[in-house]
Amino acid sequence: MFKTILLAIDGSENARRAAESACGLVRAIEGASLVAVYVAPSPPSQSRIMKADFDVHTLLIEDAQAVAGQTLDYIKNSGTAYTLEVGMGGPAMEIIKIAEKVHAGLIIMGSRGLGSLKGAVLGSVSQKVAQHAACPVMIVK
Repeated sequence: MFKTILLAIDGSENARRAAESACGLVRAIEGASLVAVYVAPSPPSQSRIMKADFDVHTLLIEDAQAVAGQTLDYIKNSGTAYTLEVGMGGPAMEIIKIAEKVHAGLIIMGSRGLGSLKGAVLGSVSQKVAQHAACPVMIVK
């Protein structure tokens, strides 16, 4: 079934609800693992990068903790082991790229709940991931 479940997190309430579903599935599927993914919309400032000795990965981990810390705490408190992957740039394509890298069998993410007109014109991250991912995508409202 699903060996690796990828959970996209962004600090939203929908992402926290998606975490509930992901943790439940990981506990229910023997041998399944959870990979939480946070994608920063923009790079850290130059001053932060310099202060961190150009260790951008560590800064992205810090940003993930700052933005999606409640979701990560929920996962940890549920007793579900996870690894955290971080990316930077366009969220949909980064989520898909990381899903391919970790060989995800399922992507779980929250829906932002865009209205039908706005969603049709702009497209949401969850819609883009669902259209382009090589594995099934569960969108949690």
